[in-house]
Amino acid sequence: MNNIDNIIAIEGQTPEIKKAPRKRFVRSLEYEVIANLATKQYLQGDAILFDKLLSIPLAERIPGLINNYGLQRAHRLIKMILQEFCYGIALPKSAKLTDTKIAACACDLILSAYEDQLSLEDLIVFFERAKEGKYGKFKGMVTHFSIMQKLEQYRIDRSEAYYKLKDEQEAQLKKMNEFPRIGEVRIIGEIMNGAEIIDMVKRKSG
Repeated sequence: MNNIDNIIAIEGQTPEIKKAPRKRFVRSLEYEVIANLATKQYLQGDAILFDKLLSIPLAERIPGLINNYGLQRAHRLIKMILQEFCYGIALPKSAKLTDTKIAACACDLILSAYEDQLSLEDLIVFFERAKEGKYGKFKGMVTHFSIMQKLEQYRIDRSEAYYKLKDEQEAQLKKMNEFPRIGEVRIIGEIMNGAEIIDMVKRKSG
C-alpha cells in the first residue's frame, strides 16, 4: 500500500512527506568480541607479538579459511572488518569508503593475504592500530590506496620479524648441533680442538 496516496490534504495546506531515516551503521557484537580477543592475545602495550601471529597454523589463516569455507564467506567477513574500521575513523561518512569501495578493498586484502599468508588476526591487529594512527593519520579522507599503503608498512614489519625469528631459530639449532648427542661417538681430537684452552701458568689457585 502506498501511504503517500492515502494522505488527505487539508485545504490550504500541503501534506508533509517525511523521508525515511537513513540506515545507521551499528557495530557488531561479534566483531567487538573477536577484536578484543585479538588485541589481548597479539598486542602487548604498543608492541605487536609477531611471534604469536606467525605461529597461527596455515589452515587457520585467510587462504586456509578460503579453502575450507569458500571465497564468498571470507570476503564477507573481511568486508565486515573494513566496515568496522571505517566506522571507527573520526571522519564524516562522505570521507570514507562506500560499500562498493569496501568490497573492492576487501579483494585486495585477500590478495595480500595470499602473498604473505596473513590471518584475520593480522588484519584486526593492523586495523586497530591504524585507527590509533600508528601508521600515520588519514588526511581528510579514507581511501583504498591509503589503507593498502598503511598495510604495506605492517607487512614490512611482519616480514622483518619473521626473518629475525628465523635467524634466531637457525642459530639455536646450529648451537645445539655443536654438542654431541647422547650415544654419539666423536673423535677425542675433535672434542679437544673445540675445547677451551686454559693457560696453566696464569691460572689462579682455588
